[in-house]
Amino acid sequence: MKLLAPLRYWSIKHHEKKRYDLWYPLAGAVGLTVIYVLMEQPFSLLGKNGLVPQINGLLQVLIGFYIAALAAISTFSNASIDETMAGTPPYLYEEFRGKSIKVPLVRRRFLCYLFGYLALVSFIVFGCGVLATLFIKPLIALLQGFDIPHLVYGFKVFFLVIYSFILFNLITTTLLGLYYLSVRIHQPND
Repeated sequence: MKLLAPLRYWSIKHHEKKRYDLWYPLAGAVGLTVIYVLMEQPFSLLGKNGLVPQINGLLQVLIGFYIAALAAISTFSNASIDETMAGTPPYLYEEFRGKSIKVPLVRRRFLCYLFGYLALVSFIVFGCGVLATLFIKPLIALLQGFDIPHLVYGFKVFFLVIYSFILFNLITTTLLGLYYLSVRIHQPND
């Protein structure tokens, strides 16, 4: 589907990529959730000054940055940006004339996938944050109606794990993108 094409970033293969896409965000999500569970008075998730509204404020700025970075990368005129990435380059499998071929990525294509992914996921997280803020009261009332002890608290913990994983994924991927834009793109391939 064309609207979700930036999620193709997840199909890029490289031996280091899982660290940034999965393991670091998972460690951050687990760490934040453990802190939340151990707190005597846990921080608010969806309240007026809660985690989600604070992150949504930040995402309003970041979405514009990601789109501007994507536009800049797409039109950047440095010749080295169109070279295959140094070392063991990341790659994709693409269909060509009925066959799946391995395509090593040039810097421009990798960065376009990266910042396109960041922009799309930021839109999704922002939208989910708005919806969660709007519908949290009816949802909590529904969960309390089941009369199961700790169901609301368990839902909050589950929400925090998922939300913070995506949030930490945005952070690590952003830092990776900033590394490539500020340092690596200006270094020769040798």
